[in-house]
Amino acid sequence: MMNFRTILYLVAVLALPFAIVQADSHTLAELVAENEQLTTLQMLVDSAGMGDALAGEGPLTLYAPVDEAFAALPDFAVDWLLNNPDRLAAVINQHLTGDMTGANAVADPLDADNGTLQLIDALLLPELELTEVIPAFVEGDIIAAGSSTVFPLSDAIATRFRDEGYAGNITVDSIGSGAGFERFCAEGVTDISNASRGIKDAELENCHSIGRSVFPIRVGTDALAVVINSANDFADNLTLEELARLFSTANTWQDVNADWPAEPVERFIPGTDSGTFDYFVEEVFDKDQAPMLDAARTSLSEDDNVLVNGVSGNPYAVGFFGYAYFEANRDILKAVPIEDVAPAGSSVDDVFMYAAPETISEKPQVGEFLNYYLAVVNEEVEAAGYFPADAAGLNVARLLVAAATGG
Repeated sequence: MMNFRTILYLVAVLALPFAIVQADSHTLAELVAENEQLTTLQMLVDSAGMGDALAGEGPLTLYAPVDEAFAALPDFAVDWLLNNPDRLAAVINQHLTGDMTGANAVADPLDADNGTLQLIDALLLPELELTEVIPAFVEGDIIAAGSSTVFPLSDAIATRFRDEGYAGNITVDSIGSGAGFERFCAEGVTDISNASRGIKDAELENCHSIGRSVFPIRVGTDALAVVINSANDFADNLTLEELARLFSTANTWQDVNADWPAEPVERFIPGTDSGTFDYFVEEVFDKDQAPMLDAARTSLSEDDNVLVNGVSGNPYAVGFFGYAYFEANRDILKAVPIEDVAPAGSSVDDVFMYAAPETISEKPQVGEFLNYYLAVVNEEVEAAGYFPADAAGLNVARLLVAAATGG
């Protein structure tokens, strides 16, 4: 006969599986709250008052950005979301009603009582609309400078801004990405910095030291074009190894390919302040500038028009620059495929503008121009010789401009 202790023991053992199931049973709201990788998401959910939605009836699928995904957003953008409940709710709903396009899973899905939690590495945004800008109503001057690669696009949009009624003074100087960041971050004399590369740590520190919380606005994608004179009928393709020799140790074209003429190679390349130069060095010479800078008969210029004229004026010249300049001069230049890939099909670098909320606060016209820029950029980008930025990249840019302008 079982005694009382035995009965209690059996009851406890039989109840244990159920107790374990109950302990492991969670709603999506609870899974988010307990996950150490989702502290920013939890803060946003609380601010938007959407905890009940995540605890509600399912089945639901929540694509949950980990904290590292939010790290790509400046603090002022996160603060803006926290203070704009409607915008914030729309962003969170996108993670419940959208899909993972533009993001990658960072862990296996987690099951909840009311659905599935999938951790992802990027923020998903609904399509954001900015306030319409009427150029004729914008007052005050605007100064932009930087990448020669970005110049055609920014110049075209600045011209359109004027044509639609803007009466102020807007300047867009083509001086190279590095020189543009010098003016923007070290000297603080420009309002916008155009760049064909990301900002470097030292440049970012310079911006912070003068009180600028710099942020990037991606407006398109560029392709690097290796170009030759239109009379060159032998260089119809280059391997990466041949490309490296052509811009370093080759004295003649025959040194690149034995079947090519023994004519001296004349090189025309962007200056060292150029983001295009940085990209080429990184990809072709593993970040070592010396082989290219030490090459004989090499001319450098921050002005891509100088490079165009140099290559078009010598049948044995070669150069490289952004695809937009090749597109504008394809009647006098040829683009050489690299590993059988033509530049029109090879997106290699993002096209950026950099701004700072502090500057926009002092000069609202800068924010209005950026707002206008993003509204029309896809109407101008291909005509300027670029490829459109992906929808997700443009949406992030709109979010940052909205946050910086308080839109």
